[in-house]
Amino acid sequence: MRSPLLFAIFGICSGFASVATGLAQDAAPVDTVALLKELARFKDQQSTQSKQSRLSALQTVNAAASSPEKAAALWEEAVHAVQFSGLPKDGVEFRAWREKEGEALNSPLGRNAARLYFIWLGITIQRDGGVPVKDLLPQIFAYVKELVADEASAIAIDDAVRREKEQAIAVAPSGAKKPQVPTVHAKDDKSKKMHDSILRVALGASPVAQWMKISDFINPQGWEKSPGSIDGIYQQIVLPEFRDKKDARALDYWDFKIKRDGDAAERTKLSFEIDKFLSLQRPQLQWKRAEEFHLIGQKNRGITAMMAVIKANPLHPDAMGWVANLEGILQPEAKPEDAVPAVSAAQ
Repeated sequence: MRSPLLFAIFGICSGFASVATGLAQDAAPVDTVALLKELARFKDQQSTQSKQSRLSALQTVNAAASSPEKAAALWEEAVHAVQFSGLPKDGVEFRAWREKEGEALNSPLGRNAARLYFIWLGITIQRDGGVPVKDLLPQIFAYVKELVADEASAIAIDDAVRREKEQAIAVAPSGAKKPQVPTVHAKDDKSKKMHDSILRVALGASPVAQWMKISDFINPQGWEKSPGSIDGIYQQIVLPEFRDKKDARALDYWDFKIKRDGDAAERTKLSFEIDKFLSLQRPQLQWKRAEEFHLIGQKNRGITAMMAVIKANPLHPDAMGWVANLEGILQPEAKPEDAVPAVSAAQ
């Protein structure tokens, strides 16, 4: 007499056999030509829909970029949709945001930050859609010019807030635990924070990108995603284009950066920061400028400029690396492993 266990094992094995038999039976041959045509139509439809969606998004973005007021309004709309999803605009939560953080969005600095954000978002969508960088350069240069002016306004507010805090500390009663709270520039301080939250965050992380669902339209390769990064825009987008075209305007960026970073050091009014820039950071930037000559095809100018930097900064931490790099250029037959990389002390 067979045990129940054997019957169970036999049943399981029979089931496996049935499944195996079923899997071995294929369906009738498919119409390959018809299926390929259907897939091609599907791809065309998807491509058309994607182009229409991209165009619609670009139109919305450009409309917002046309004025600070429109930009601020659309940014606020995005914040409500993403951060307060499902809650009414006249509800307690959203009204509280508008009265606190949102108030700064209506300041000149906050509104202009929103406008700049939408300008860069529009340029990014165009690039992601296939527009060549060379065709976007006029827009990019105009944008950077506005970004530089915006940066100056933001710095002025920072300086005013800092001075007020310093004065508050200076006039605080003897023995007081906390200085008097600044009030004159309190709103300016909030507007600066709003400004930074808009321009220093990657496009894809913004409430606008999430609300509009445009993540597929803002990811071009070799692109700066932070709207407020002047250095990123130049180093990732503009300089590679200039180098490819052997355009001497690449040198202008390093002149601009040397002055900009020098001004930043001067604003601190700290001897340590000023000395650090003059003795360490400025020579590093001058070396990068000298290297730029090579990248745009002016080898002899580059060699002369590199030698000048080395002579002017013999005690710089990077000096021996610079010497090794220049020797490698002057002696092209030298092995790559013989050269000492110029490691920046600032890194």
